[in-house]
Amino acid sequence: MPKHKSKSVLNLNLLKPQSNPEKLLSKLIHWLLSSGRYIFVLVEAVVLIAFGARFKLDADLQAKKEAIEEQIPYIESLKPYEIIIRETQFKLSTIDSVRKDSIDWPLVLKKIADQTPFGIKIISINIEKKVDLALIHITGQTQVTNDLASFITGLKGDSTFSNISLTSVGLEQNIVKFTIDTQVTNPGGKSS
Repeated sequence: MPKHKSKSVLNLNLLKPQSNPEKLLSKLIHWLLSSGRYIFVLVEAVVLIAFGARFKLDADLQAKKEAIEEQIPYIESLKPYEIIIRETQFKLSTIDSVRKDSIDWPLVLKKIADQTPFGIKIISINIEKKVDLALIHITGQTQVTNDLASFITGLKGDSTFSNISLTSVGLEQNIVKFTIDTQVTNPGGKSS
């Protein structure tokens, strides 16, 4: 007997859709119902957290404002002390700047005394203060002219003094009377 073959044939055409394609709106609705609900819940959770945090931050801000307002009378009560402290600081800075900008007079007078020979008698020293320098007028007398020359040479040899000039010389009863003019500039003020 011949065998009977049963043929089951399945014809698939993969290029031709078997059903109607889904419309874009239905795909969107399907996505919103499946995955979109999680996103919606997450967004709502973030909104609720932000809403709750707003109340907490407002309460913190109000507490800080109250703490600041409580400190205002205390700070205002310290205002006279602040004024006194600022005035004191200003006075101290003024004193410091004057001290730095002034000439060290004890040093200048010591240098004049160091350069003065024993035979010279200084009658007077006049000081005229200007902005950055001081003019010094030295009036004296001596019996020996070599002492006067030695005195002027000593002053010229010292870097503290500049523009040294013998402005007047006179002879009275064997005594030489003289006047010397010199300048002293501020060499950086007093050292502290």
